[in-house]
Amino acid sequence: MPVPPGGFALRRIGPVDAAALIALAATDNLFDEDPGTAPSGEFAPDGARDFLADPSVLFWLAEAGGQTVGFLHCCVQRRRTPGPWAELLLMEMGTHAEWRRLGIGRALVAEMEAWMTNNGVAEVWVPANTYAVGFYRKCGFAKDEGEILVKELH
Repeated sequence: MPVPPGGFALRRIGPVDAAALIALAATDNLFDEDPGTAPSGEFAPDGARDFLADPSVLFWLAEAGGQTVGFLHCCVQRRRTPGPWAELLLMEMGTHAEWRRLGIGRALVAEMEAWMTNNGVAEVWVPANTYAVGFYRKCGFAKDEGEILVKELH
């Protein structure tokens, strides 16, 4: 599927965007590396609104032509040690199978990093997985503590 004129747009979603999260959950298998994966399933409207209303949840969508073509979900983790007040745990992200290698994943990571810079968060962690390690390394993440990847913003 070609990128439409103007490419794609990124936006952070919140409780008023529950329908977008529900639609994503019904088709999120299209964002998975394993084509045999089933979609996450139904997400109740109240559950979607509550999830997106949680101040520790950060969720961005990449959209093109009225459809979701990518997403990034991370959680703010407050720190109990000296230093920055929080760090992020990147929970999941994906690009629709027909939209890969067009810069959507990198744009989502850049959007997350801009949020981090604007909010005084200097570190993001992501559990390593077999298919995305190369992508995260290209985005500046490095291996730390075994199966964890980390990126520090300076």
